[in-house]
Amino acid sequence: MLRHLPLLVCLAFAAALAGCRSAAERYFVGPDDCVLATRQEGTVTTTWRLETQADSRIRVVREFDRERAVLGLDAREIGKEDAERRGVKPYTGMLVTKVAADSPAAAAGVLANDLVLTMDGAEVVYREQWVGVIAKLQPGGALALRLLRGQQQLDVQVALGRALTRAVEERRIDLDIPPTPVRAYAGATLRGIPADACAAMYGAPRHAVVVTDVEVGSPAWLAGVRSADVIDQVDGAPVSDVRALSDRIAALGVAGSRMRWTVRRGDGPAHDADVALHDYQRGTLVRVPFVFCLETGTFDDSWSLGPWGLLMNDQSRYVPDKSTRETRTRNVFRAVLGLLRVETSPQATDVRLLWFVRFSV
Repeated sequence: MLRHLPLLVCLAFAAALAGCRSAAERYFVGPDDCVLATRQEGTVTTTWRLETQADSRIRVVREFDRERAVLGLDAREIGKEDAERRGVKPYTGMLVTKVAADSPAAAAGVLANDLVLTMDGAEVVYREQWVGVIAKLQPGGALALRLLRGQQQLDVQVALGRALTRAVEERRIDLDIPPTPVRAYAGATLRGIPADACAAMYGAPRHAVVVTDVEVGSPAWLAGVRSADVIDQVDGAPVSDVRALSDRIAALGVAGSRMRWTVRRGDGPAHDADVALHDYQRGTLVRVPFVFCLETGTFDDSWSLGPWGLLMNDQSRYVPDKSTRETRTRNVFRAVLGLLRVETSPQATDVRLLWFVRFSV
């Protein structure tokens, strides 16, 4: 038994150390999809949306009224069963299934169950051919149809109508990525919005830097900076390009200086963030096996007394809520094998005694 004592001591020591959790956890909060800006010019609406699912980009969505040609009929491919009923070969034209009342097709005499053999002289037997011809029709133009009604072929000329429809066009813009700093001093991931996109978004040439995500508990987070914020000013001056701003953050971070960022999310109010730059990722770790453990980190802190924290332990971490600029925490305190447990959150304080008596205050 005695010869195994050193091994048992080592195992107990390792178990005691394992009883303290690691405080190296980092938590970043970024947008799923959010609107940076919207501009209305007449009937044209342009929206710039921030995307960060893969590479950070801006999706530009342009909505506008577009005039389209109106024909006024629906058709489908004629398969084997329909062809046998009509006494024709399968895929002989397109079968008219519906003709809208008071439509150009109705005015030209097209009827339901007619077979459209050609459109402007081109055979149409598949859905893709039909859609391709319809897409090229010009409002106010004309369309020549050759129909099969019963066993008789008819040639009709359809004077196309006009209608307005809401059209959508999309494109994506890559953001400027600054060099990765050796150390993090602010805790916000910054991307530059290209100059041409800035001019379109804001109606004038300017620089703009957007926060694509922010580390919970970092100096930027504590100052109220949140993902999807656009930095308008730095220390009262218009923001420079993202590379120059990143260099300045790194230089001031070494000295532990402060910066004031004026940020804005979408059309919301401006927010002045006092960012205290420093190498915030350094934590504190104190372990006395079986007696005491203290760990501090960026996202959360904890301390415990007794083996594996059974006597008392406390854990506090920030609530990663990007909907508010306030910094809020969630704290859980346990004592005497969990006989007392107090959980404090931004919503309420929950108390549990003797494992089963529970109430909120």
